[in-house]
Amino acid sequence: MEKLVKEIIARVLNVDLEVITDTLSSGDIPQWDSVGNLAVISTIEQELNIEFPLEVLFDLTSVQSIIDEVIKLIHD
Repeated sequence: MEKLVKEIIARVLNVDLEVITDTLSSGDIPQWDSVGNLAVISTIEQELNIEFPLEVLFDLTSVQSIIDEVIKLIHD
């Protein structure tokens, strides 16, 4: 699941997969601004058929936080 999330983020932000590390956060690269973050979140929701709770949306600002929340949603 981690690899799939990273692949989606890389594709949406139009960067090489190698750029997408666990520690990468919004703002670390120009493509990951507020609009880019919205695109990442909505694409992950669509492709994985999940919905992030509103209360966590503002916390999804790093690759690791997104992966953690995806895993949580899939296992719940």
